[in-house]
Amino acid sequence: MSNKQISKDNREYWSSKLNRKFREKKETVESLHHNEIIDLSNKNYPIFKKRLNVEKDIQNLLKAEKDFNDYSSNYQKILEQKRVSVRKLYEKLEDKLRSWQETRQLWNNENNLPDFDGSDKIYSLTDDTEKWLKGLCKAETKKAFYNSKKGKELQVLDELQEKATDLLHSDMIGTEVLKQISLIAKQTQINMTIPNETIKSLPNG
Repeated sequence: MSNKQISKDNREYWSSKLNRKFREKKETVESLHHNEIIDLSNKNYPIFKKRLNVEKDIQNLLKAEKDFNDYSSNYQKILEQKRVSVRKLYEKLEDKLRSWQETRQLWNNENNLPDFDGSDKIYSLTDDTEKWLKGLCKAETKKAFYNSKKGKELQVLDELQEKATDLLHSDMIGTEVLKQISLIAKQTQINMTIPNETIKSLPNG
């Protein structure tokens, strides 16, 4: 007979196997007596509670729990009634704003009106709607400003900037492109004179 001890790996293997085999056997035995155990447990439960001296505690808890649940049910009912009021008032405002939106193409470029969500815990429809309206007001103000005398200057700047950008991406000779951009800069009174040395250093094709 060998006096060599069992290895760590073998010990872990057999320990795991023994635990599994005994667990399976116990589950088989317990399943045979399952119904009997349940019946006995139900029969013993009142005596078990009395022995633990928790019957009065459970009765008091049940009373407080019922009081809470009744209040919670009424609270939920009132909460839903208030939710309906919010929804109706918001839908009225939404319908009015949708009607305005049909006559204002500019509004379609802005973010949409906030949606009413019947599952929200907290509502911020007022703030969200005001934020949306402020964005629309700014867009309309900007459009009106661009059509005013001061706005015309900005339009000219936009047009000249676009023209200069188009020149940079054109097939024109490099020296001619820089000369044209320099002329555009003069029209806008932007100080962007391009030195002759820079123009001369560019290839002609």
